[in-house]
Amino acid sequence: MGWEHCNRQQFKSWVRVWIRQKKVVWTNRENSLVAVNKLFTGISSLTNSDISTWVAVSNGQIRFVHDDDRTNSLSDADCLTPRRERGKCIRWTECPSLRRTSSWNRLQPYVCGFASNEPKVCCSLVPSSTLDRSDFIFTTTSTKQPTRTPVGRNSGGKPSFLPDNCGVTRYPYSRVVGGQPAEKGSWPWMAVVFVEKRNGVKSPDCGGALVTTRHVITAAHCVVTGRSATTMSPRLLTVRLGAHDIKKSNEPGAMDIGVDAVRRHEQFDSRTYKNDIAVLRLSRPVRFHDDISPVCLPFDSLYNYNLTGKTSYVTGFGTTAFNGPSSDVLMEASFDIQSQELCRKAYERELNITEEYLCAGMMDGSKDSCQGDSGGPLVAVGKENKYYLVGVVSFGKLCAQPGYPGVYTRVTKYLDWLRTNLAD
Repeated sequence: MGWEHCNRQQFKSWVRVWIRQKKVVWTNRENSLVAVNKLFTGISSLTNSDISTWVAVSNGQIRFVHDDDRTNSLSDADCLTPRRERGKCIRWTECPSLRRTSSWNRLQPYVCGFASNEPKVCCSLVPSSTLDRSDFIFTTTSTKQPTRTPVGRNSGGKPSFLPDNCGVTRYPYSRVVGGQPAEKGSWPWMAVVFVEKRNGVKSPDCGGALVTTRHVITAAHCVVTGRSATTMSPRLLTVRLGAHDIKKSNEPGAMDIGVDAVRRHEQFDSRTYKNDIAVLRLSRPVRFHDDISPVCLPFDSLYNYNLTGKTSYVTGFGTTAFNGPSSDVLMEASFDIQSQELCRKAYERELNITEEYLCAGMMDGSKDSCQGDSGGPLVAVGKENKYYLVGVVSFGKLCAQPGYPGVYTRVTKYLDWLRTNLAD
C-alpha cells in the first residue's frame, strides 16, 4: 500500500505524531530514514516511491518497509488489530465493528492508513459479535466517585465569586464570517492546555476557557488517561493564557501557569463523552488585562434561552482538517447552534444525544471545530452584548463531516456542578 492518495503535508503531519509517540518500527532503517529525512527537511524531490516505504500500521506502530521488503510486510489484506487478531485494512466506513465510532481517539489504535484523507482501519476478520467493545470505546473506572451535586440545575442565580467584568472583547461580535485567524486579544478567555508527555515535552493538546482569576473550564476527556479514564495528575498540566501564536514561548501578553487541582465531572462517561466537562484550578490567581480576561457563565443570561439557530463562535489551535497540521495561530469560526432533533438524527447510530449535549456547526461540513480544539469554548452573545460560555468542545464525526454537526457539552446543564467546583 503506497501513499499515492496522500500529499506530503498530510504524510509529514501524520508521521510526526507517531514518531513523537515513539511508535515507529523500522524494517529497512537506512532507506526509510533517507525518505523521512527528505520529508522533514523540506526537500521537494520527495517522490511517491520514497513515501511508499511506509506500508501499514499494526498494533499502534508505523511500519516502514522498503520495496525489497514488501513481501514480508503487512498488506491491505493482512494486518493485526490491537487484540492481535488478523484483519483487513479497509476504509473506516466499511468496517462493521468500527464505522459507528465517532471519536478519533477511539479510532486511532486501529488506523492502518489513509485513502483520500479518510482513515483506513484494521478491521478484524473475527465476527463482530466476538469483539470486545472496550477495544474501540474507552471504559470508565469501575468505582465511581461520589457525585457532589446533581446535573442540570441552577438553584441560586449567579454566584458572587464570578467576576462582573466578563465576556468583554475589543472587537465587535459580528465580525466573524468564516474559519479564519483571529485578531490578537479578540478572545481573551481562550486557554491552551499543555500536557507533559513521557519524554518531558509539553504538548498543546486541548483548549479551555478562563472563567475566574483561578479557574479554567475544559473537557473531561482532555484530563483523563488510559482505558480506565484515570484523572491526570495536575503536575502534568500547564495552562497558557493570552496566547495568539503558540510557537512563541515569550509572546507579549501571554503567560504559562501551573495547575494545582483537576476536577473532572464524576459521572463522565468515556464511551459516550456524556458529562464531558472539567475544571482546572490554577496554581495562582491571574491578573486580568486586554489579552487575558474571563468569559461569562450563563447563570444570569441564556440559561433558559432556546439556543437553536443562535450564532455561536468557536476558537482553537487545533487542526484545520481531519488529521491535518495544527494551527500555530488562534483560529475562529462562527456557525449556528443546531436543534436537538437534527443532532439526534445525525448521531442516532452512534449514541443517544440527550440534553447534556449541544450541537453546532455547518451541516454542509464547511466549518467545525477539529482535533486539538477539544475542551475549547463555544460562546454566544447574551445580555449587554457580552460573550457567554454555552458549550465545551467535545467530539464530532472526523472534522466538518457533512451531515454531522460538532458536539459540545451544554454548559447550562452543569451550573450547579460549576458553582461547587469554582467556589475556591
